[in-house]
Amino acid sequence: MVVLIAKEAGKETLKFWGESARGYKEGVKKELKNRETSDRWIKLILDNAPEKDVLKILDIGTGPGFFTINLTKMGHEVVGIDVTKEMIEVATENAEDQGVKCEFHVMNANKLDFPDNTFDLIINRVVTWTLPDTFECYREWRRVLAPNGRILVFDANHYANLFDEGMARTMRSAMREHVKAGLEPYTDHYDFHVRWTYWEECPMIGTPRPEWDRNMLFKLRFVDIVVDDNLFPEEKHDGRGTSGPMFMVRAEKPGQEQENEYIVNEYWNAIAGTVSGRAAIMMENGRAKACAEEISKRIPAGAKVLDIGTGSGNVAIPLSKMGYDVTGVDRAFAMIEMAEVTAKECDASVEFVNADAYDLPFEDGSYDAVVMRNLVWNLYHPGIALKEAVRVLKAGGKLVILDGNWQAHIAKWKASGADPGIFPNYKSRDLGLGAYDVIEKYYANLPLNSVSRPAWDKEVLGRCMTLEECSAFDDPMITEDLDPVLGKGFILVFKK
Repeated sequence: MVVLIAKEAGKETLKFWGESARGYKEGVKKELKNRETSDRWIKLILDNAPEKDVLKILDIGTGPGFFTINLTKMGHEVVGIDVTKEMIEVATENAEDQGVKCEFHVMNANKLDFPDNTFDLIINRVVTWTLPDTFECYREWRRVLAPNGRILVFDANHYANLFDEGMARTMRSAMREHVKAGLEPYTDHYDFHVRWTYWEECPMIGTPRPEWDRNMLFKLRFVDIVVDDNLFPEEKHDGRGTSGPMFMVRAEKPGQEQENEYIVNEYWNAIAGTVSGRAAIMMENGRAKACAEEISKRIPAGAKVLDIGTGSGNVAIPLSKMGYDVTGVDRAFAMIEMAEVTAKECDASVEFVNADAYDLPFEDGSYDAVVMRNLVWNLYHPGIALKEAVRVLKAGGKLVILDGNWQAHIAKWKASGADPGIFPNYKSRDLGLGAYDVIEKYYANLPLNSVSRPAWDKEVLGRCMTLEECSAFDDPMITEDLDPVLGKGFILVFKK
C-alpha cells in the first residue's frame, strides 16, 4: 500500500508515510523478485493500455517503485512520482537492486510538473483512497494525458468495515485468527477497527467506490469508462487493511474530434424527450405534414427515401403516411427511441436506424431520394456526410437539403442587442440553435459557420451532381416568432 497526498502535505502526514517507506520497500522488493506477481500486474496494465510499442507512462504514488521498475524493464518510458522523498529514496534503491535506471520525482498528484498531453498512460495502485481531493487529481491527470491516453486506477474500499457491521464482524474474526496463529503482531496499526484522525481527513474513506470514480470521470468527460469491481476473485480478502476486493477503473481521454462528437451526441440524447414532444405537436398541428408535402413535390411518388438526421421523425413520419418507403437514421440513440414512439402514435411504418451520417450502413445506390433537414450545418465534417448521402443514392436519385445559416443569423441577432423576451419560443437552449455553456462551444466552432451557404453546398455537390433547385425556404416547422432570430432557410435539390 503506497500513499500520495495531493494537497500541500502536512508535517504529520509526511512524517507518517516517510517513516513507513522502509517497511514498504521490503514488501515491494519481495514483489519484484516474485516473477508471477510482476508478470500478472504487467499483463493487466498492458492489456488495458493504449496500443503502442513504447508507452509514456506516469506512475502516480509510485511508493517503492513496483510499477515504474517493472514497466521500465519492458522498455517503456516511465516516470514515477510520490509525495514523500523517503518513498522516492527507497524506490531508487529498489531500482538499483533490480539493475534498472528509473526516473523518479517528489511531486504532488494534483499539481503535476508536466506539460499538457504528455502521457499515454497514468497508473496508480492503492493511492486514490488517501487523496483529500481525488476529483481535482482526476482533472489534473486528464490535463497531462495525451488524446486517447488512459488512466488505470487500482484500489479498494479501505476501512469499509467502519461503515458496515457485517464487514466489521468478518474483520474481527479474521484479526482474532491471525493473532492466535501468531501471523500478525497486535498493534494499533494492524487493528483497522481503531479510528484514526488520519482517515477522518480522507474523503474517500466511506465513499462508495468504484461507483464514485465512474461518476466523477464521466463528469470530466472521460470516455470508454470500464470498471472491474472484483479484480482478483481468486484471492481471499480477509479484511486486514481492506474490507473487500481490489477494483480497477479504466478511462480514456478523448481526442478533440472524439470529444466534439461525444458532446453533441450527449446533448441530443439529453433533449430527445423535449424534441419528441415538440414533434408530436408538429404532427397534430399539421406543420410536419406541410414540410413533408414541400419535400414530396421534389421527389417521385412512392420513392424509397432515406431521412438522414431524422431526429424525432418530423420528416420521416409524415412522408411515410404519404406512401413513401422511409428509413430514418440518427446518431443519437435516444432520438431513434423517441421517434419510434411518435411513429407508433401516428400509426406510421418507418424503419428507424441508429447510425452515423459519416458512415451509413447501407449499400451503394440503395435509395431513390435522400433528405437532410437541418443537419448539414450541425456537422464538423459536412463534406463526409454529403459524400455518404450521394453514395447511397441510385443513379437519377434526388438529394433534398433543407437548411439555413442558423448560427450566423443567431450571432447577428445577439450582436444587435435585441431583447430575447420579444421572442417567446427562443431560448438560449432551444433545440441546439442557440445552445449554452458546454454545447455552445461546439456550435461556435462549426466549420460551416464561416462559409456562405448555399453557395458552399452548390460548389461541393456540383462536382458530382446536377443542381435542380436552389431557393429560399420558409420551413413550416420553424415558428414565425423565430424568424428575427434565425432568418429564412433555403432548399436545395440535386440529381445524381
